[in-house]
Amino acid sequence: MIRSLFGKIFTSHIIIIIMITASIGIVLSHLVTEYLIEAKRGELIREGIVATKFLESTLDTPDKLPDLLEVTSELSGARMWIVTKENIIIGNAPLNWNRRFKNREENHDQSAHDASNTRINPHTPSTKLDISKDLLNGEPKSWIRKARDEDDPSIVVAIPFPPINQTALFLYTPIFGITKTANAIQNLLIYSIIASFALAAIFAFFLSRNLTKPMSNISNAAQSFASGNYSSRTTATGTDEIGNLGQTFNTMANALESIEKNRREFFSTVTHELKTPIAAIQALTETILDGLASTVEKRDRYLNTILDETNHMNHLIGELLNLEKLESGQLSFHYQTINLSEFFTSIKEKYTPLLHAKKLSLVIDFAPELKTMHTDPNRLEQILTNLISNAIRHSLADAIITITLNSCMNTITIAVIDHGEGIPAEHLPFIWDRFYRVDKARARSEGGTGLGLAITKQLVEGMGGTITVTSIPYTKTTFLLTLPQS
Repeated sequence: MIRSLFGKIFTSHIIIIIMITASIGIVLSHLVTEYLIEAKRGELIREGIVATKFLESTLDTPDKLPDLLEVTSELSGARMWIVTKENIIIGNAPLNWNRRFKNREENHDQSAHDASNTRINPHTPSTKLDISKDLLNGEPKSWIRKARDEDDPSIVVAIPFPPINQTALFLYTPIFGITKTANAIQNLLIYSIIASFALAAIFAFFLSRNLTKPMSNISNAAQSFASGNYSSRTTATGTDEIGNLGQTFNTMANALESIEKNRREFFSTVTHELKTPIAAIQALTETILDGLASTVEKRDRYLNTILDETNHMNHLIGELLNLEKLESGQLSFHYQTINLSEFFTSIKEKYTPLLHAKKLSLVIDFAPELKTMHTDPNRLEQILTNLISNAIRHSLADAIITITLNSCMNTITIAVIDHGEGIPAEHLPFIWDRFYRVDKARARSEGGTGLGLAITKQLVEGMGGTITVTSIPYTKTTFLLTLPQS
């Protein structure tokens, strides 16, 4: 499971949760314990300071001190005793403290034994206290004491009396209640952390699954698409980043499906376009070789047909090459300033025989002040050739084909208008596609390859312009192209 994205996300969440909860538990446990101990320590110091002020006046009457210490101890809740600079203990000190301070000249081994049974906080004086040096400097001292013969640690506070008296008041209280409270809080923290960890683990599980489930859906759709199922789409199309990825995948899949469909149609159409003339050429050649062309006229007719089919294939191959260069950006443009009157006169003369054959008229209309145009004349002629050829092919007899030019700001618009069959509205969005024909039955018989408008659009866009078409069937069709002028 760790190898999967879900396993990695879930495991990383669990590790992070464990680290955070463990850190929080340790820190909180330490802080709670320290806080309670420091609070008790501060309380003892305050009580000790108050007690020293109360007891200070009775230091000169030692016989009264034990009773006063006992009463003060009961009021404060802490055991109190006084140690003089001669290490004389006055009051109810713990037994091992009495043994240690009663007589500094007692057996050394017994003192060493007592010292070994007492653990002193390293920040406090050593167990071998010297009252005159360690405690009588005017500052209270405190430490945590843990003796082996005691069940719980204790807090010990030493409050020095004014230096003139060379005496210190000791306060002693076990911290069993504090440790018990701290343990209870620690247990509560542990239970809370365990519950929080369980809830966080459940949340991490569902979060990880919610993150990886749509990604898995996208992955499965991509694998299905890669295996050839071009209709495969993902349903993970939400509004977050993964949803945006799913939408992008679907958009890409739609585009690739369209490209694949066009590719298949393209090869099918090209195969058909080349197979038909090749078949005709093969049949006519075999007829001639078999001697079935009995007369010179018949043989010449067959040869002319072969030549026409060959020219058709050359034209198709040439347009395919031009289209490929346009789409790949390899076709270059060479701009120059041309004389519009001379350019369009040449265009009109080129189509005069064909216009007469179909009893059509070509009218070119542009303002007299519009004399020149900065463009690539060869590419512009190719564009107009495709548009005029289409207009002638689809115009009705005795119709007029009109070419108009207008200048506006830094652009020139050229409109090619014919009055013929027109283009039905449902076909208009597709006429720029390769090999698309509105009338598939008659287009090839009239010399069309289905590439002219696709090439025209690519040429116009390659020159930085735009081309649009509007059509009312059997009324008027207008191709309008706009070219920039530098």
